[in-house]
Amino acid sequence: MTSAEVVGSRPSRRARARLLVPLDGSAGSTAELVRALRDAARQEGSVLACAVVGARADDVERALARAALEEQVARAVEASGVRGRTEVALLDEAVFEALCATARGGTLVLVQADRRAVLRSAPLRAPVRPIARHG
Repeated sequence: MTSAEVVGSRPSRRARARLLVPLDGSAGSTAELVRALRDAARQEGSVLACAVVGARADDVERALARAALEEQVARAVEASGVRGRTEVALLDEAVFEALCATARGGTLVLVQADRRAVLRSAPLRAPVRPIARHG
C-alpha cells in the first residue's frame, strides 16, 4: 500500500523519474552512472543502464555486451552505495538514435493501441542563484 492510499488520497498518475545511462565500458560512463544512481535515489526514481548493440549482433556478441554491462553496473553500485534502483538492457542502435534525436530537440511519438504520447526534450532550467541580503 502506498502512502497516498494510506491517507485516502489518489496516488499520482505520473511515473517516477527514470534515468537512461548508456554505458560503453569507459571510466567516464561509469562515473555518469554513479551520478545517475545518486540522482535516482534523491528523486525516488530508477536508472536504466544500457549498452547499445548493432542490429546484426549475434547471440554471442549480445551475451558479451550484457555481461560487460552488468559488471560495469555492479562496480557503479558498489561505488555509489545505491542499491535496488537499476535495470539493465541492451538497446538497438536505431532505438538509441531515436532517443538521442529527441534529446537534441527532435520529437518522438510513442504510438500505442489506446493513445499516443509526444516526447520532446525539456528546456534547460536556469540555475537558481540565492538572493544576496545585506543586513
